[in-house]
Amino acid sequence: MPHASANTIRQEHWALSAMLRAIMLMLGEHWRRDTLPDFAALRAMLFYLDEFPERLHDPKESHMLFPKLRGRDASTDAMLDRLAHDHAQGEHAIRELEHALLAFEVMGETDQRNARRDTFGALVTRYMASWLAHMRSYQTAPRHPQAG
Repeated sequence: MPHASANTIRQEHWALSAMLRAIMLMLGEHWRRDTLPDFAALRAMLFYLDEFPERLHDPKESHMLFPKLRGRDASTDAMLDRLAHDHAQGEHAIRELEHALLAFEVMGETDQRNARRDTFGALVTRYMASWLAHMRSYQTAPRHPQAG
């Protein structure tokens, strides 16, 4: 039976991936129609990404889970190092996304619309890919029955 902390992490990852998919679906529809997205909704979604994974979820992993797993073996330590690096990059990535969204919103009615849209879209895609890779690390992590 999985440990309660592992279940919590899986549930939080599921919620995060649902939000990321919702953002991508929303943007995809606007890109296809060549319309401007609902910027207020996107700001709220990015706020969630900032508040939940960056401020609540990642610190739980970094300060509560990782120390319990560290030192078991070299492959686990290497994985924890990668995951910690992901966490360290998260705040910069979300700020970059928020800035790109603001630039897209402010410049959306100008001749820079497509460039700003494409920049924001590329950053969202990169952020999503990074998080999905981060979450996959947990699925492929070695299992330690003595973890607790």
